[in-house]
Amino acid sequence: MRVILGSCLFVVAAITGVAQTINDSRLMRETVVGSGLSRPIMIAWLDPANPNDFFVVEKVVQGSNPVVGRVRRVTNGVASDPLLTLPVSSVNWEHGLLGIELHPNFRENGYVYLYYTEPASDNPSLASRARLVRYRFNGTAFVEPTILWTVPINVREYQIHFGGVIRFGPDGKLYIVIGDTNYLSPSAIEINRTMNRVLGAGGIYRLNADGTIPEDNPFTYHTDQRIKALYAYGIRNSFGLAFDALTGWLWFTENGPNVYDEVNLALPGFNSGWLRIMGPDSRDARYGENGNYPYNAQHLVMLRNAYYDDPRFSWYTPIGVAAICFLRSARFDADLRDQCVIGESVNGRLYLFQMNTNRNGFRFTDTRLHDLVADSAAERDLNAWGSSWGVVSDLKIGPDGYLYVVSHLANRIHRIRPVNPPEILNGKVSLAGYQGRLLNQPLRLRLHQGNQTHTMTTRLDAYGRFSERVPSSGVYDVSVKVGNYLSVRRNSVQISPQGFAYLELTLDRAGDVNGDDVIDDADLLQVLFDFGTSSSTADVNGDGVVDDADLLVVLFNFGATGEG
Repeated sequence: MRVILGSCLFVVAAITGVAQTINDSRLMRETVVGSGLSRPIMIAWLDPANPNDFFVVEKVVQGSNPVVGRVRRVTNGVASDPLLTLPVSSVNWEHGLLGIELHPNFRENGYVYLYYTEPASDNPSLASRARLVRYRFNGTAFVEPTILWTVPINVREYQIHFGGVIRFGPDGKLYIVIGDTNYLSPSAIEINRTMNRVLGAGGIYRLNADGTIPEDNPFTYHTDQRIKALYAYGIRNSFGLAFDALTGWLWFTENGPNVYDEVNLALPGFNSGWLRIMGPDSRDARYGENGNYPYNAQHLVMLRNAYYDDPRFSWYTPIGVAAICFLRSARFDADLRDQCVIGESVNGRLYLFQMNTNRNGFRFTDTRLHDLVADSAAERDLNAWGSSWGVVSDLKIGPDGYLYVVSHLANRIHRIRPVNPPEILNGKVSLAGYQGRLLNQPLRLRLHQGNQTHTMTTRLDAYGRFSERVPSSGVYDVSVKVGNYLSVRRNSVQISPQGFAYLELTLDRAGDVNGDDVIDDADLLQVLFDFGTSSSTADVNGDGVVDDADLLVVLFNFGATGEG
């Protein structure tokens, strides 16, 4: 099977009989969907409490090229008839239906976001544009299509690099990575060749959920809407985008030409360096697209508020780097939990990377990788975690806390789980009226079972989520307390052997400044004492200052007690 990923032509074995392996005896692989799919590319769950119900997007192909894109629903391992079929351009494998994401409030509004290449009217095999479209799922069909963003594509024979991964960030904004569409001439800002022309591709775009441009994007001063929408640029192509929930930072994979695939950490305004730089700046990479010239960061087109940084890791020989994911689940032991997993397409491997203490890069014990480049196959395989996974087009943690792997050419969806899974409690917390970040808000869980109480203290992640192991299976009454909010309680929470439970909670009574689960004189005195300061403890509503608003919240809830 011939597959084009980036600009390199790879030969990929799609032999479904080859068993996938994972290099950890504590873990095992299970096949969730073993038949009935046509080139699955990504998945998205409808319910955070139900791992057995998800959408899958497909590239329906003739030969190796897509002819239509489809969305289907998988329930208990069985794929439905298509819920939506879209005509797509088909000149090569990189075209088609490329991405799906659900709105954070999908269960209320039904919004589903799709990204695909649209066929040209005079030559349907070629793309005239790529579209980001929002649909509403009404329970049986996708309705009310609304075009949110359009990427113009020059109609020519060799069209590649459309990206397509969509993610909602912890800030509630929609992020989509779009490659350079291989349109490298004439010059443009996004490919670091001129300040005088806009390509409209080659970056990560940050949008509001309705497709409008957020006012706090890094380049909103610019006159062109396509630059205003940019979060990062200088990106050749990407098949991997993920937020680290422990920091809220965005990571992405980037496909190089004949040298240097990359993993990058992108803060607002990031310039990844393409087309002039791939790999670390000090390596002076030479390739056809940069005229075989050893450019450095001083040669980049730097918009105001832009910055350049080296990749967090590179492979000198491209691996067709693809999906990226963080193991944000208590199912996995401490040495695995919250670490980074990356998939690829050339060698069919999964790679495991240990995060460093600050979570702004990777930690390597082998000195051969201290230069942050795998210069050989031997160095590449130092982080190999599994083999025979094929083209890994998606990696996600499911509602059950297991790692789901979409094997694109094998037409299968697998999951990786512990051989003996621990029981866990997952959840998400909303804080009514709170204006600050949820990241690192202190969380106390109390699990009541008979005359025993188990107390766990941890912190919320950037999405307001948590995942914790429980002592054993059984039925618990669970109380949840976050920061200065009074605790709430959910009774009769059942966790089966090797199972999980999911809680979604809104805490709405704030003002417990001293954390004793009652709002009283002590809390009022603390707010008065810290009045006018930026004390994080007494800043009840999280707006950065202790003021009248915090005082009013305490007075309004005065005398209330928690349920814990």
